[in-house]
Amino acid sequence: MEASAKSAQNQSSIYSEKDHEAISQQLNHRWTLIAIPCAALLALLIVSLIYRVEWVTSACTVLIGVILIAAYDLAIKPLRCYKRHLHDMLHGRSRETTLPFISISEDISLVDGVNCHAVFCLDYDGKGRPYDRLFYFDALKDFPDFKEGDMLRITHHDLIIADVQRA
Repeated sequence: MEASAKSAQNQSSIYSEKDHEAISQQLNHRWTLIAIPCAALLALLIVSLIYRVEWVTSACTVLIGVILIAAYDLAIKPLRCYKRHLHDMLHGRSRETTLPFISISEDISLVDGVNCHAVFCLDYDGKGRPYDRLFYFDALKDFPDFKEGDMLRITHHDLIIADVQRA
């Protein structure tokens, strides 16, 4: 009973394990697509080493390096960042707070490799002075329709919102 209560507590209405599994499958698929041309070039590299064709050896080595560096940077790294983000949202240490909503920015910021919108809520410091508290919301997800002043119950990991509901 305790384990199911704990998993229900960590479950987010914005993210699910299906999201995490889908990203993992997409990451594996991309690695496979990268491995195919690299394997072919590696085979050609081995043949060129056996027959001592220096320019083919050099070309294959450079092409493998370019493919791996470019593919990692453009295709793998964004998915790895998003996979880590999903893991943190589903299983990471989160905090919950209730604050009045101010606004959400239309601009997109890159936070830990994930595209996010800035969300502002009203909070008070230790002396009772108001200030805008900043959170980030995943740009790939739809932000619920809240009006300024609505009280929100925000579950967040660091500054990124894992779940948001009307309080």
